[in-house]
Amino acid sequence: MRWAAWCLGVVGCAILPPRSGWSEWLTPVLVLGLALLLLTMMCKWRKLRVLKPLLWLLLGLAYGVWRFQAAVQAQIPVDYPDSVQSVVLTVLDVASASEQSQQFRADILTTTQQTYRVNAYDYQQRPWPVGSVWRCPVRLRANVGVFNRSGFNPESWALAYGLDGSVSIGKHCLRRGNTTSPQIAINQIRERAWQRLQHLPNTHQQGVALIAALSIGLQAALNDDTWLAFRQLGIVHLISISGVHVTMLALLTAWCVGKVLRCVPLSVRTPLLWQIWSGVAVAFAYALLAGFQIPTQRTVWMLLVFAIALTWRRPTSLWLTWWQALALVLLWQPTAVLSIGLWLSFSLVASMVWAEQSWRRLRQQQGSATRWWRSPSVVLLWRGQVAAFLLTLVLIGQLFHSVPLFSSLYNSIAIPWFSWVLTPLALLASVLPFDAPLQAVAALAQYSINVSVWLAQYSPQWVLAQAPWYLSALALVAVAVMMLPAAVGLRAWATIILLALCTYRPLALAPQQLQVQVIDVGQGLSLLLQTRSHQLVFDTGRGNANTAVLPALQSLGLYHADALVLSHQDTDHDGAAPSLRRQFRFDALWAGQTEAYPQWQAQDCRGQSWQWDGVWFEWLTLPRTQVANSTNAQSCVLRVVTQGQALLIPADIGVDEETALLNRYGKQLRSTVLVLGHHGSGSSNSSAWLNTVEPEIAITSSGFRNSYHHPTTEVQTRLRAHGIRLYRTDTQGGLAMLLDEQLHIQPLTGRLYWWQRKPFAATD
Repeated sequence: MRWAAWCLGVVGCAILPPRSGWSEWLTPVLVLGLALLLLTMMCKWRKLRVLKPLLWLLLGLAYGVWRFQAAVQAQIPVDYPDSVQSVVLTVLDVASASEQSQQFRADILTTTQQTYRVNAYDYQQRPWPVGSVWRCPVRLRANVGVFNRSGFNPESWALAYGLDGSVSIGKHCLRRGNTTSPQIAINQIRERAWQRLQHLPNTHQQGVALIAALSIGLQAALNDDTWLAFRQLGIVHLISISGVHVTMLALLTAWCVGKVLRCVPLSVRTPLLWQIWSGVAVAFAYALLAGFQIPTQRTVWMLLVFAIALTWRRPTSLWLTWWQALALVLLWQPTAVLSIGLWLSFSLVASMVWAEQSWRRLRQQQGSATRWWRSPSVVLLWRGQVAAFLLTLVLIGQLFHSVPLFSSLYNSIAIPWFSWVLTPLALLASVLPFDAPLQAVAALAQYSINVSVWLAQYSPQWVLAQAPWYLSALALVAVAVMMLPAAVGLRAWATIILLALCTYRPLALAPQQLQVQVIDVGQGLSLLLQTRSHQLVFDTGRGNANTAVLPALQSLGLYHADALVLSHQDTDHDGAAPSLRRQFRFDALWAGQTEAYPQWQAQDCRGQSWQWDGVWFEWLTLPRTQVANSTNAQSCVLRVVTQGQALLIPADIGVDEETALLNRYGKQLRSTVLVLGHHGSGSSNSSAWLNTVEPEIAITSSGFRNSYHHPTTEVQTRLRAHGIRLYRTDTQGGLAMLLDEQLHIQPLTGRLYWWQRKPFAATD
């Protein structure tokens, strides 16, 4: 019980609300709790010892707050100077290349003798050997990025993985030598293995990338198509060094050691312990070679706990081992509670433990004399698959909002193939001194990827909307009930709860209501406009749609929309469009520059108006003959009107285009909400424009501390002079608005926690 209480205490510290007074009483309560804990440890009074779980909970809470606070304080401050400074940079990990930059983890020492562990980005694409030390000009950035109710959160991700910020490396770097440490020595081995793989022929490029992911934990070389295929099949966890691979290697090692011990003439008193500890040692070595990621930590700690229990001949159970492994992971790195991988990994193992308990009870009741489909082994297999699917349905569905319906079937085939075939062959080929075996395994891996990409085209997905927290909690309880050996009377209720989770959708809008979501995509623009039965996505932002746009759509239970608008050809407006269109269906596509998207048969966003559910939509985009020959000037301009409220989206038009629209429409441009042109640039948003539009709310979508300084000081001054409230995604995150007879505004940030820094303010 104390292990579970301690773990729950650490988890509890991560979900405390923003500090509004609890920090004042937390310290004395924890001090009192620790004193009582020491008292109960020394006291033999049994009635007092019932308080032990509560006191262990307080101990976990105190430890978690202490470590979380230390991690937050060690990060690069939000207001850190944006100027270039010279630092000493030490390369810690293998650099991974993308189209834009080289990326690697590094330690930096600033001129003020401050040390930070960061993600480093080099846009010059220079080589960065592990262990090398450099003097470089850099720009330091805090761990602040996009912030929405659903999708990727850079701040929690950085805390979970122990990163204090990021740096962009300048042009002129001077190498100062090399350094070494156990971590660097291990990563140098990984670097040499990666360099060897890169020198293989390019015939099976993605196969080589998969070998790197399975053998040394490097995943950056896998392209978007491969990631998408694995995601749609529900086998993304197999790309990383997962616990399944580590367990496989430990079992294989134990089996080999057992065979060797039977062959050697030496007498060993405890051959089982030799086998177990050999497996644990190899599992630790494999996990370290892969960077000791959180899924591998869970496995090696469970193996270690199990080996210690057998060595000391102490009775243990799988559940106790599970709790002890979780306690060790949280002791090692409490901020790991923010990692999605931790909970997916431990939850799936819990489902397997649950299935094993059912199998053991059934075996005791039936023995070996039973029909094959009711045999304990078959029951263990199907109950384990059912438990894993139900947990995937709840956890993946609420975290990522899309679940492959046949993921259990794919995993039943892919897990043995990846863990018992590809991974052992990749490791064996990597240690051999010649390249022919590596090329053969690369070909095998490439064929595996090709089959996965083909299967992904026919893999149905179920989209789950973001449910209220209480429904998600009830669904987890329902999964536990479904796996009880004898709970026939409760399974009907559990099934109803799970069906309610799968079919949950937000309340439909009333006629003539317009809901607008401004999605925080960093330095870019993306909006979702909804009426009662129609949806329109205006721009996609840059990068990958899985970061922000796709989760925002699927969290509402959407799997298709009526239209996608690409206002103009610029990566901060249409960069995520390819990845979004591969995973989300649109009935129509409008664009300001139709010639830029010949593969998609785009329609011109000019001269049209229409009505959806009593809401009026109108393109105000100027004819091409009246604007300059530039991409920004040809941007789509959309105005939406309902019940006396209006929304105006001018994309990236400049002052000249604003003047032309003023001359053409005049006071008809008046709108309640204005999305500032060009992310709040001084080249747009003139005083004449603001005087005529007369918005109550202005919205700027830009990146935190972006290099363009959007929204500019000049524009902010104009807004204040006109009495216009400004909402900024760079400091406040996403935004939801409801337009009917009134204007209703709600941040798209969800629940806030004490360790978060963004959002910084409610309004500006």
